Amino acid sequence: MLRIRKQGTKRDVLGFRLPMLTHEEPTLDITDITVIDPDNTYYMRMGSEAMTGYHIGLNHVLVIDRSLAPVPGSIVVFCHEGDFYTREYWPENNRLLLRADSFKETLVIEDLHHWVCWGVVTLTLNPVIHPNQRIGRYSRVCAC
Repeated sequence: MLRIRKQGTKRDVLGFRLPMLTHEEPTLDITDITVIDPDNTYYMRMGSEAMTGYHIGLNHVLVIDRSLAPVPGSIVVFCHEGDFYTREYWPENNRLLLRADSFKETLVIEDLHHWVCWGVVTLTLNPVIHPNQRIGRYSRVCAC
């Protein structure tokens, strides 16, 4: 799990703005697009292939917001006894279904005392780098 905080850069020198910075384009920061609440946003890698039908594959990066409350149909991360489960949130009358691709991977929870909703998945990052390019410093770029 990786948590990133945005850091501002110092652009003034001795109180004056550098002339070359007057015409500078604003920097592109991917967190401006992917992160809504920086204090409650976390990143995880998907550890199983239970959600491939939802286009979430093994080792895909999940952006998780812990401040959101789950609604039926949302993709959530639940925690149980130290293990994390990414599933589709589907409450029913007296139980909670955490749906996956197959019925075998679907979790039926009757007693919620030991299960904790850890967060709601807001975005997934799907890698498109070719396996032959995953060498050197690119070896950990969304390695799937």
